[in-house]
Amino acid sequence: MHCLLTGLAGHPVSLSRKEWSYRSPEGTGLLGKEFDPSSFWGIICNCIKEVVSQAGIHAREITGVSATSQRQGVVFLSNNGKELYAGPNIDLRALTEGSLLDSESGKEIYAITGHLPSFMFVPAKLKWFEANQPETYEKIATILTISDWIIYRLCGERVSEVCGATELGLVDVQSRDWSRRLRELSGLPDGIYPELVPAGSQVGKVTRQAATETGLAAGTPVVQGAPDTHCALIGMGVSGKGQAGAVMGWSAPAQIVTDKPVIDPEARTWTGCHPLPGRWVLESSAGEAGNVYHWLKRVLFGEEESPETYHLMDSLASEVPAGAEEVQAFVGPATMDMSYLGMKPGGFLFPVPLSVTDIRRGHLIRAVLENLCFAIKANCIQLETISELKIEGVRLGGSLAKSRCLVNILPNVLEIPVSVPEITEVSALGAAICTAVGSGTYSSLEEGVQAMVPQFRVIEPDSLTTLEYTGYYQKWVATADWLTKLSEATK
Repeated sequence: MHCLLTGLAGHPVSLSRKEWSYRSPEGTGLLGKEFDPSSFWGIICNCIKEVVSQAGIHAREITGVSATSQRQGVVFLSNNGKELYAGPNIDLRALTEGSLLDSESGKEIYAITGHLPSFMFVPAKLKWFEANQPETYEKIATILTISDWIIYRLCGERVSEVCGATELGLVDVQSRDWSRRLRELSGLPDGIYPELVPAGSQVGKVTRQAATETGLAAGTPVVQGAPDTHCALIGMGVSGKGQAGAVMGWSAPAQIVTDKPVIDPEARTWTGCHPLPGRWVLESSAGEAGNVYHWLKRVLFGEEESPETYHLMDSLASEVPAGAEEVQAFVGPATMDMSYLGMKPGGFLFPVPLSVTDIRRGHLIRAVLENLCFAIKANCIQLETISELKIEGVRLGGSLAKSRCLVNILPNVLEIPVSVPEITEVSALGAAICTAVGSGTYSSLEEGVQAMVPQFRVIEPDSLTTLEYTGYYQKWVATADWLTKLSEATK
């Protein structure tokens, strides 16, 4: 959880970060995850108070507030506004219900929503509650994304943003509206879907209660944001047809902007709405990224969190040559294929015997960064193939964009320029741009993007290093294919 305060030109003023956690409720097994809304709201309030305090300003000087959140996370509200359920995107309790939906209607569901598998999305969760907690199911009055719920807490309005609702698996991606046909296919209830509004819309004002809780001034405009990846596209200025961005956070979605919905005939990728009107997004995600890097940090350096540790990791990886001296990593990042999911073998491969090699921590770190870069390339190739568009450059955001080693590897792997912004918290910046638009500072998202998107450092590929990485990438792809076949052979 973090909260960013910016100026009206997009420059960061203060930033607050807080940790939060999930719980596994009884009756959901190991796959079920929820969060406590009261505790979560308290963390949000503390973040807001902290950024205002750090900035040394009065709350009345704040022109507006918005929110962004992880995709697929959802909150169910009752008629009286009580949170009946609040779950993150890793709540997979509806695995059985989603699998049944896909076996019966998966092809049509994907054609409508641009998203599969269904167990990740709200229709399957609703079916789970109907079967397992009917008393809760009967009380559901409104479905909100997590960022929609934050907006509700701030101003009391129950509305939903188009991109976020699409990422719940409930919207017809063609019409950008709630899908009646999907409700028929899935047997979903009517009347629980709030008004859809575009990102950058002012939907209310901070209530007196929210002002007391957050330290914001009552009456401050509350503006609709968008999901984290979509806000990141805004924050990176990725809005024109054929433009591409990659957000290196917990995961690493690679996305390309299209001027119409592009649906993959093989259902490998996701299709969603772009926050700007008349724009859509085709996504091919590399999967886990920052989560893998954080895991490696814990394995090599222990549990203690310190920026210095990540600086050391970057330094060690930079000392190792391209190709990590034949060390290969297969620890998560891969080519997106949502039609084929499941556990498969992975890990590190390196030359043996160890008596004649000198494999150290830096080799493992660099191999993990190269794994991520190879996966981004594979996903960009998949995006080009499906969209029939050529990616001429990639804009990069997220916490891993701070890695000097990674941003030097990536353009040489992709063979195209990579642009890195001066502020890597691009999702929060995108929400700030929405806020500036909704509070009247700018007349449209396009104008807000032009005024607030940061400066970029463009890193060009080096011809000799690119040639080296062509061979290493081909070897990585061949080994990844071999691991997939090994997985299938041992089932």
